[in-house]
Order: sequence, then structure tokens, then C-alpha cells
Amino acid sequence: MENLAPSRLLKTRQGTIVVGVAAAVLAAILLLVYLSHYRSSVKGSTEPVTVLVAKRLIPKGTSGTSIAEQNLFVVTTIPKGQLKLQAISDPAVLQGTVAQADIYPNQQLTTNDFTTKTVGALASQLSGRWRAISLPTLDAAHGLAPDIQASDHVDVYAQVRGVTGLVMSDVLVLASPTAATGSAPASGNYILRIPSSKAAKFAYIGQNGSYWLVLRPAVNPLPTRPSLAPTANLFGGR
Repeated sequence: MENLAPSRLLKTRQGTIVVGVAAAVLAAILLLVYLSHYRSSVKGSTEPVTVLVAKRLIPKGTSGTSIAEQNLFVVTTIPKGQLKLQAISDPAVLQGTVAQADIYPNQQLTTNDFTTKTVGALASQLSGRWRAISLPTLDAAHGLAPDIQASDHVDVYAQVRGVTGLVMSDVLVLASPTAATGSAPASGNYILRIPSSKAAKFAYIGQNGSYWLVLRPAVNPLPTRPSLAPTANLFGGR
């Protein structure tokens, strides 16, 4: 028994050393794995990402269309770690929405800041001298329905007492008729944004004449020159 005691003691010490070494190796492996994940997360959080940031106060109820037209935001890049949840990187996301709360300068725009347009949102697209007017329903030939949609810009031509001419160019379409589905025809009217000084003229045309909407290019359109086309001159001259 006395001869076995040192042997057992040696084995116990060797086992303790083996366990200690194994624990140290495992700890080293776990540390390396942690450092690798940490470095990856740090690297990922510093990668630049695109986001829309408010340039100035965007009041509650402002439409996405108005925000884009008035350049109320700037497209910038920030470290990914600073990106807010649901942040918006594509301006197209704003189309058909309205701000459901005030958005302050330098605040990132997020989808949570906006909601889809509801009844009453039309007024949010107007300010100062701008007014909204609804014109009589057009057939597809006159109104290019359903191709002309809200946020498009058009030139408005009208015919009154045999004379056809340009009424106003670069008019914003606030709303358009619903597209025809199956055998059901398109319904609703075009609603245009016009200056208050033109309201009486548009109302007269809607009541007493015919009108056409001419779609303008989405990018870099050239100015439209005023023109008249009396019936007698349509087929004469050059």
C-alpha cells in the first residue's frame, strides 16, 4: 500500500495538469473565436451605408411627393452602426406616403415616419398660391389613362370655340383616375395642382371646352412654348 501511494499521487497530478492544459487550450480557442466575431462586427458597423436625412423641418402631413420636389432631404452615407431601424435609402419609397409626425433637421427618414395617403392628405401637397382642381373625366385618348399617374407632370391643352392652345405647362398631377380592370371602365377624375390665378380659367375649360393632358419627360424636360391652333390654320401653311 505504501508503494502505491506515490504512483497514485503522480497520476493524480498528471491528470490535473492535463485537465488544466485542456482548459487553457479551450479558453484560448474561445478567445480567438470571440475576437474574430468582434472584429467582424466592428468592421461591419463601420461600413458606409446610404440613408436619407432631413435637411430642415418636415411638418406632419407633408406628402412624400412634396418632400422630394422641395428637396427636403439629402442622400448621405453614414457608418452602418449608426443606421436607424427601418431607415430609408431609396427616395422612391416616399411616393404615395405622408409624414405621420414632425421630422426634424438631420433626422434619418424611416418607414415608421410615414404612412400611406389617406383622405385629407391632398391639402398637405398645397401651400401658398397653389390650389387643387378636379377636371371632368377624360377618355384614354385625351388623358393617356392609366399611364398618367399622381406625381407626373403634364402640359394642359384645351379647345374652346374652335381654338386649341396651351393652357399651362408643367402641371403636377395630384391624383389620377383608377385604372380600368376587366370590363370595368376607369373611374374618378384628374386632380391637378395649379396657381390660384389660373383657377377660373381651368374651371371655365372644364365646363365649356375640351382638354388634353400631354405627359412631360420625367428627366430634364425642355420648356413648352405657348401655342394656338385655330381650326382654320390646322391644315394650312407649313
